[in-house]
Amino acid sequence: MRALWGQLARIAAEYSAVMLLLFFFTVTLQHLRRGSAEEALMGQRGARVALANLKDKSYAERAWELARELPQFKDWKSLRGTPVLPQVAHALSATAILTLLSLGFSVLWGLLLLWLSENFPARGPALAHLANAINTTPMFLIGIFFIWLFAFVLRLLPSGGDSSLRFFILPAWVIASKFGARLFLLLQNYMQQLENKTFILRARAFGFGRQRIFVHKLANCAMPFLIFWLIETAALFSGAVITESLFSIHGLGQLLLFALLQYDIRLVFANLTVIATIVYFTSLLQRLLQEYRPQ
Repeated sequence: MRALWGQLARIAAEYSAVMLLLFFFTVTLQHLRRGSAEEALMGQRGARVALANLKDKSYAERAWELARELPQFKDWKSLRGTPVLPQVAHALSATAILTLLSLGFSVLWGLLLLWLSENFPARGPALAHLANAINTTPMFLIGIFFIWLFAFVLRLLPSGGDSSLRFFILPAWVIASKFGARLFLLLQNYMQQLENKTFILRARAFGFGRQRIFVHKLANCAMPFLIFWLIETAALFSGAVITESLFSIHGLGQLLLFALLQYDIRLVFANLTVIATIVYFTSLLQRLLQEYRPQ
């Protein structure tokens, strides 16, 4: 019990440190901009004295203002007077759909490449080269190619939007092509390491078929597979800005970009808080699995 409480205390301390760093990052961003969100709307119509007062605030004053507003976090409104939390919640739902579809498609793509590599060993090096080529190609180039092929040439899927689940399929496959290639390269390496293990040699000696051996080897890659996807789930948010902007999906990435361009500090802080929380707890789960997995 004491160990559990110690672990919870450490998690609380780490998360508090993340939030503190995020707070000061937001204040620094505001300080470097030399103004405020209100100034962005005031423009040239603002009185010279009012603009001077906005610009002359010190770093400590800005930090104190943001800290004083934190207790009213749930009532925050954006520059345009709309509630902040509903906007972030809507964006989070869109990003969650995109993330879940991307993870599912990437598993299918990665396992398909792995199955082909295991059942047709002569094709393994060529498939590895293909996966490396996809992995090193920038995501926006893959996205442009997919839009050209599936939206304009084949006319199978819409090129952008988020009004229904169908609109998420193409951007999800764009992300999945890259992450599935990484999954294939990781599992192919583990599969090769299992080739000379005793249980595989015995399975071949007993005459087990190629498919059955493949399933046994894949089962032994379950833990690396899970840890890999927890890491990749966190990494998906770093590519959200490009993917969501390219396909006009109103997710966390596009909302963050909009908030930064509008210099809406409250919206920026709320968005970053959600993203940091998801990334932290996903990384925490991955770390715990690595610590307690059987050797």
